[in-house]
Amino acid sequence: MKKNILILVCLGILVVLPNLVLADCVDLGSFTSFSVTGSNRVTLYWMNKPYVRFDVQSGIDPASNLQVIKGYVCDGDEVLVDGFRSTILNVTSSIGSSTD
Repeated sequence: MKKNILILVCLGILVVLPNLVLADCVDLGSFTSFSVTGSNRVTLYWMNKPYVRFDVQSGIDPASNLQVIKGYVCDGDEVLVDGFRSTILNVTSSIGSSTD
């Protein structure tokens, strides 16, 4: 009985708070460059290899100045785009994957 209740509680949390439970967090470390796909998808590179992808809430272009506020980020954290705070969305580690 206790096991069934525990399973139901875990499933309830997964359904009610999917962003919190499934959020991907990554260590940004020090990136050497970045690229922009579309108007808000950012890929960070280290030594010409992509290792982190995320979307930003506001628009960003390749000439923008991108500054990270902290080294370890999750969905909902912020970066500075041209001096203005922008929320990070859909953070994924992209080590070993191909670029867009």
